[in-house]
Formats: sequence, structure tokens, C-alpha cells
Amino acid sequence: MKKALVYDPYLDTMGGGERYALTVASALKAAGYLVTFAWPDRRTLRGAVDRFNLESDFDCDAIAHDVFVQGSLFSKWKLTKEYNLVFFVSDGSLPFLFGRKNLVHFQVPFTRIGGNSLINLGKIARIDKFIYNSQFTKNIVEKQLPTSRGQVIYPPIDIESFVPGKKENLILSVARFDSPSHAKRQDVLIDAFKALHQENKTFKLILTGGLLAGEEYLDSLKAKAGKLPIEFIPNPDFGQLKKLYAKAKIFWHATGYGIDEVGQPEKVEHFGITTVEAMAAGAVPVVINKGGQREIVTGETGYLCDSIEEIVRSTLSLINSPEKLKLMSQKATEAAKEFSSERFIRRVSELVGND
Repeated sequence: MKKALVYDPYLDTMGGGERYALTVASALKAAGYLVTFAWPDRRTLRGAVDRFNLESDFDCDAIAHDVFVQGSLFSKWKLTKEYNLVFFVSDGSLPFLFGRKNLVHFQVPFTRIGGNSLINLGKIARIDKFIYNSQFTKNIVEKQLPTSRGQVIYPPIDIESFVPGKKENLILSVARFDSPSHAKRQDVLIDAFKALHQENKTFKLILTGGLLAGEEYLDSLKAKAGKLPIEFIPNPDFGQLKKLYAKAKIFWHATGYGIDEVGQPEKVEHFGITTVEAMAAGAVPVVINKGGQREIVTGETGYLCDSIEEIVRSTLSLINSPEKLKLMSQKATEAAKEFSSERFIRRVSELVGND
């Protein structure tokens, strides 16, 4: 049986990138591979599989994980040469891989890979394909790597889980509450909602997402919101999230606001998973015109904005025209299907071919 080895250094964070790696593994298993994860803890791997509602089960190899983290060149050769395919999620570095086919995935637009160094040129010679989660990430990373071996495969979105419900006068934003230096710019959305509320008082705003740092940042946002009809829901469970998407008419996202995406590409949306989830549920996106969002939102499905004023103006145009809102909602739901897990698995299957 063909064997595949998957390494994702962030597996225990169970974020969108980890769903990516796990769905690649599922596609490989469906293609006839015996798939092993280079990871030290089977419980974490099992939890990640369950978290993303995947049916596949995979082997777990703690020694392989240690080899990738701190092994010698010889140990990496001895390990990876035994595999027909190796899929490696990059942390900004390039690996030594010696499988029959070697794939390296970038989910972050790293700017300091150093692809022209002598040692990295040796590593690149052994890599068959560089896989990117967006054209934006590809454009940044390929300034340092061969362009002929790059391919974009958009992340798999579980669009079946997000369906339109009975819509309410609700604007939703889904983004983690992080430290100010890594903020998803909920503060910008509060400013935008304050201006919107002066023009239309029939809508409320809900800000939800994981609370990764302390509560200081969240508390500062609550203070900024004051008595505006803004609700904060930290750490929602999956059921809560589905209900919020289902009833929201409009989706806001402000990551990348005020950022030079050429100089600091890591601080804008690399793709925009929550935007696609919202679209699948019929919420029309009004998002910052940066990074991967441009590859998701079109003039028929939502709005790309460069300022708070544009966010407010675009949102009011939807609120004041129910027919436009309804039509764009329907088109957004249809467009989200382009990012389904089924399409992702098909792209991965085409990539590995008959190897």
C-alpha cells in the first residue's frame, strides 16, 4: 500500500489550517494511501479529527514528529525516504524531504524564507510542489521560491454546516479577540457601527470569536462600545456559531485595516474562512479590501471597503434596499460552494494523480 506522511506543527491549535491538513489526509486516504501524522499525541490527533467532523482515522508517529522538530539530516532522510508522499505544513522554514513526492504547504505569507540561500536551494530541489491557501499568499511567498512549482488550493469550508435561517436585523463579525498587536480590528467595527447607528437604529452588532489572550482587550472593546446595541460573545461553541451565521443579514470583517499588505502581509487575511462561512449562511460580506478577501468577495456577492466610511455606506445601501440585500445574499450562498470540502478533495486528488 502507498504510504503518506503528514506534518503540521500547529495541529493542536485546531484552526482553519489544521482542517486543511486533515482534509488533505482524508483525500490521500480516499486515494488509497496509508496516512500517518508526525505527531506525539494520538489524543490530540483524534480530537482534531472529531473537531472537524471527519470520518477518517490516521496513524500517529511520535518519533517522526521528533525527527522533524530536532532530527539530523540523516534521520530526516531515513524517515521520509520510506514514504510515497510527504505533506509538510511550513512554519516559515523549508524542510529536508526525501519522499517520492514532496509537497510543502504555506498558509501564511511569510516574507523571510530565504529561498536563495545555498542550504534552502538544496531543500527546494527535493520539493515537487508548493501549495498555497490563496493567490495572495502565493504572490508573497513566490518572491522567494520557484514560481513554476506553485499551486493555489483554497481551504476546505464545511459549507453544509452553515445554512441561511430566519434573518434578523443583525450584523455579525467572527474573529478572535487577540492582543492589540494581533488584533482583528474589532475597534474599527465599533467605530463603523457607531456611525451606522446614527443613520439607522434598527440593527445590532454581534462580535464573537475565540478569546485567546487575557480579557483586557475584550474589556477595552466593551468600554469603547458603551451603550450601543453591541453584543460580545467570546468563545462560542459550534452550535452557537451556526445560529449566529444563520440569522445575520450582514457580515463585517476588518482584519488588515490600516495595514500595508506589501510590507506586513501576515497582518491581513491570508484567505478569509469566516467570510466564506458567513456567505454560505446568506450573510452578505462587507469586509476590508485586503489580502485573500479579494478572492472571495465580488461586486455581486458583497463589498470590499478601504475605509470606515465605505463600510458604513455599503452597509446602509444594503439596509435601505431589501431587494438588493436578498439578491446578494442568494448570490453569496451560491458563491460559497466554490470553496466546499468536496471541491478541495477533488483538487488534492488531481494533484497526487496516480502516484
